[in-house]
Amino acid sequence: MRSAKIIVLFLLCVMSGVIWADPHALASPEDYVLADDIKLSTGKVLRAGTRWYQPPGIDRLRRELADKSFDGDISRARQIVFGYELVHRTYGTIGEGRRDGRPPLAAGRVMNCANCHSGGGTVPYAWPFFRTLTYYGLAEQGEDGVFFGGLGYKRDARSRARDCARECGGTVMIDDDSPEMDALVAWLVAVRDGIYEGEGLLIPEFKTPSDVDKIPGATTPLFPGVLDMKADPQAGADVYQARCASCHGDDGTGVWGGEDAFTFPPLAGEGSFSHAGGPLMVPIGAAFLARNMPLAQSNALSPQDALDVMAYVATLPRSSVWWQDYYFRHAPCERPPWLPLHVGAVPEGFPFTAAQVQFGPWRPVADWLAGEECRAKNPPGTPALDRDFDAREAR
Repeated sequence: MRSAKIIVLFLLCVMSGVIWADPHALASPEDYVLADDIKLSTGKVLRAGTRWYQPPGIDRLRRELADKSFDGDISRARQIVFGYELVHRTYGTIGEGRRDGRPPLAAGRVMNCANCHSGGGTVPYAWPFFRTLTYYGLAEQGEDGVFFGGLGYKRDARSRARDCARECGGTVMIDDDSPEMDALVAWLVAVRDGIYEGEGLLIPEFKTPSDVDKIPGATTPLFPGVLDMKADPQAGADVYQARCASCHGDDGTGVWGGEDAFTFPPLAGEGSFSHAGGPLMVPIGAAFLARNMPLAQSNALSPQDALDVMAYVATLPRSSVWWQDYYFRHAPCERPPWLPLHVGAVPEGFPFTAAQVQFGPWRPVADWLAGEECRAKNPPGTPALDRDFDAREAR
């Protein structure tokens, strides 16, 4: 029965023209060619038409490992493959579907990382990994990391990946110093530097802190003027049924494929983003949708439609995590204007409704948070949890 349901939904998606054979956002060769000139921090100008990226040759690596023709560090190569599998087959690699004798790092149904980080983090504007190592760094290499205002600590690439896993796609808990995290970092290195010569970021300056943010599609920008926009979840329900339900299901819970995990990922319920997940901030999730969904019809949603459908998705039931209550307790005025009020500390004297914070318009909220009244009533404190965050405990 489950297989029949998957086939029916797959055919519906095909007939509605929203997917290819692979139910993930895919990159085309032209995505890795500069569309416009880019001026680097050194003054050097990269001309339009310059190829800036080549995905790592994971298929070649797997083939050479299988036929024993790989000429290199076998242990490192296997680590890269494990990291690739972890991203593409999260449930089967580190979830309850794992078969390597090690304990699972997630309970129940979980999404694959690649459901959001398309192509294993190699698709521009689909939350890629191009800049992750350079931007966040690695603590073991003496790099400080980037301050995370929500809980008030610095995150390197390991702790950033840990935090992403614990809040998005089901509660997956990967310890910073675990073999699983080592494999994930090995894959992040492969995404940035490649596996073989001529792969990864082809512009050396893109691997430097000064120019890492100039990588095309390394981040997904919010809509211009989004602070003045307003999302309508009721209108979004109509857009969802017309453009999204054929793949993600009428109730948003996706399609579970057993050993293959989610054939189409859930946008609600078990295995989906927790309330603390970044995509549940409507402008952030909407920017991703507009760029990448529906599959094979990217950029088909208008900014307003994307905001509306994300607003609808944000109203669907989903899990919570205990640490979301601590977000911005030490600095309530630093909370993003679109962070839902059921996540994190609400500033003393906050004058806006939960509906406006979640659905907009956000400019009045942003202005108040940045203003003197908020600062006067909510002096900053010291970031602290009542217990240390630990991946094993949180599991």
